[in-house]
Amino acid sequence: MFKTLLVTGMIFAHVVQIVQAPGDRLAEGLSNVINLISFSGFLFAFGWGTALSRRRDRAGTVWARLKGPAQILLAFYLSGIAHLLLIERTGWSGTRILGVVTLTDLPGHSEFLASFFVLSLAMIGIGRWLGPLAAQPAILALGLALSALSGCVQIEAFDLPWLRILFSAPNTTYFPLAPYAMWLFLGAFYAGKPEPFGRLALCLAALATYGFLAVAMTAERPPARFPPSTLWVVGPALFLLLYRAASMAIVRRVALPRFMTSPGRHVLIYLVASNLALFTCRTLFGHPVQGLWQTALVTTALIAGIATAIEAASTAMQTSRSPARAAPT
Repeated sequence: MFKTLLVTGMIFAHVVQIVQAPGDRLAEGLSNVINLISFSGFLFAFGWGTALSRRRDRAGTVWARLKGPAQILLAFYLSGIAHLLLIERTGWSGTRILGVVTLTDLPGHSEFLASFFVLSLAMIGIGRWLGPLAAQPAILALGLALSALSGCVQIEAFDLPWLRILFSAPNTTYFPLAPYAMWLFLGAFYAGKPEPFGRLALCLAALATYGFLAVAMTAERPPARFPPSTLWVVGPALFLLLYRAASMAIVRRVALPRFMTSPGRHVLIYLVASNLALFTCRTLFGHPVQGLWQTALVTTALIAGIATAIEAASTAMQTSRSPARAAPT
């Protein structure tokens, strides 16, 4: 359920950014809040899921371990190349497409997928230790401190795009992993804990979010998203704890139908399919969406349409397999 909330929010934000006519301050404000939460939230969920899965990890084939990164890379290729063709309208530029394929050119609304591809590759080798290390207070504190420190430093001495996926660099719209890694560590720390959070964590999260909001509303220059400042990265702390609490409460108390949790089980399909639909809409119609309610309706329609397509595909696959299972041997 946690990832379902994140996916729904990200699709809403993309509707605002890609096809909504500018000028609706409420929708744009909600989009900014979602931007604050989304990448940190997905890293939190990634750490949470990795730590849980590695407790019962079994050594698999090389392909089994590479399947996740391969799927994320394919998702990035689809979304990134579609952005070049439909939004930037560069045509089949060999140079640009080669840049996407080699991860040296990260088109808009797709950059986060490149970061998760690199992270998922790293987790093949070190994921088994993420949970145990995050459970050690001293190591967790060190990891959080180093991550926070990396958000205060921008590296300008290199021109290697892959390193910009790892570390902050000026004049980029990438999502560098080092400053955001604190949420990966915290997700692993909270994995398997029966309660959403403790009182101390709630107080610290509230303080972090209050500090972000205070600076954002009073300073001449609000906390930077690109490259991310440490204050931007810690800003969603309270929201993420509340997301965690809400998702755990819903799962424990409400028997949700499968289609309502489908976005959390098929994250890549929802994000890529919605991007492709929105890119196409932008190319054909410009900015047809007017106001918050239309944005909400478009978001709902996208999620419902993708869920229906997934269910239809699943039913078709099960139907095609049934005769084979029933056939006599």
